[in-house]
Amino acid sequence: MLRYAKCLCLLFLVLSVAGPARSDEAVPPIRALMVTGGGWHDFETQKTLISEGVSERIHVEWTIDYEAGRRADFSPTRFEDENWIDGFDIVVHNHGLTNLREHDPLAARIANAHHRSGVPAVVIHNTLHSLRDSDQWHEFMGITSRVHESNRPREIKNLAPDHPIMQDFGETWTPATVELYTIVHVGDDVTVLADCYGERHDRRHVTHWTHQYGEAPVFGTTIGHDNRAVADPVYLDTLARGILWATGKLDDEGNPLPAYNRSLSVD
Repeated sequence: MLRYAKCLCLLFLVLSVAGPARSDEAVPPIRALMVTGGGWHDFETQKTLISEGVSERIHVEWTIDYEAGRRADFSPTRFEDENWIDGFDIVVHNHGLTNLREHDPLAARIANAHHRSGVPAVVIHNTLHSLRDSDQWHEFMGITSRVHESNRPREIKNLAPDHPIMQDFGETWTPATVELYTIVHVGDDVTVLADCYGERHDRRHVTHWTHQYGEAPVFGTTIGHDNRAVADPVYLDTLARGILWATGKLDDEGNPLPAYNRSLSVD
């Protein structure tokens, strides 16, 4: 009897040290592909800021396809394969691709893959200016932008505080700096989540939005030029919520499915 009691005590001590099993261990992670690289931005640093920051918040497994590239002719080899999107639950696009007219087939290959498969997309900052002369690219994004305003601190206003993605955004957010993208067209099916004032044209520009491209949900943000903004907890919280929303793991009240939540707040 004494020996049995000692065994029970030992088991209790082991469980106490190990702690309870993670709730996400019983479910597969969100399989996320991040395609990143090119010119104009510090994509090498951002791939780590985003992947590690989001992984602290939600249950996700990353495949990161990073290639350094020049400004004029960068085209990731990932997109050369017609089946490049297969096996993933979501694709995070954070890249500066070529903007040459003769590379319009590249825009079609990327957009058609999302349309065909229904795999959701997250599009970040310079992704909007990639392939920006392609009409299909704009249809995929949901909004159109070709230029930007100066890079400085700016206040971003939450226009959809009841939207699941924007639950913890607050009324406003002022990142360290914002290279504000000038938005010249917003698609009819776009849900605008946040915007920011631009002095050049004396009007406000969309900074966060969602839309549906065929069967593929799309969440986008024009913020992401400055690493300090990308590392900001508000940015990473919103990005994590955008991934959960796009993959159907965020309820209408903004609560992540428990098995996929690691540190996001829950009402």
